Amino acid sequence: MYGLINNALQSMVVTYHDEGTWKRIHAQSGVAEDVFLTMRRYDDESTFLLVEAASDVLGAPIDDCLVMFGEYWVKQIATKNFQTLMDTTGTNTVSFLQNLNALHDRITSTFLDYVPPEFQIDSLGEDRYQVHYYSQRTGLTPFVTGLLQGLAEHFGDELQMISLSTESIGEGVHSVYELTIR
Repeated sequence: MYGLINNALQSMVVTYHDEGTWKRIHAQSGVAEDVFLTMRRYDDESTFLLVEAASDVLGAPIDDCLVMFGEYWVKQIATKNFQTLMDTTGTNTVSFLQNLNALHDRITSTFLDYVPPEFQIDSLGEDRYQVHYYSQRTGLTPFVTGLLQGLAEHFGDELQMISLSTESIGEGVHSVYELTIR
């Protein structure tokens, strides 16, 4: 993952807790770097070690930490640092999700060796959608759950979400959600 992700995780911990908490998390993680360059690619293991350490230090399950991080990503990172991209990707939760692959295509040239996840959105009728999330990375489905919650809040939509399934596909994952968005 890119330094941008690790920096955002640090920012979330410092925002919701304090710098000392982040220092304890970083020390417990065993990750050598203590400063992450935004555009530099770091191995995924470093990020997962930081999340595991955050789970231990904060006394919260890993999945809960990842959901919180997904929400934080939308509310604090994406909307503040990538507002133009957010504005041009959609005007509500549904249109944003429908254009999310295009957003990832636009930023692919920015990040070296970027392999984005893919999303498929199917309408199930009035206000109901099925969202398919495909990624070469495993373990991030709770982060996506937080992203979906954060997007709905960002656009002022009421969201009801059911996680239907998560299955391994090759070295990656396919997760399916059912959303009601009003």
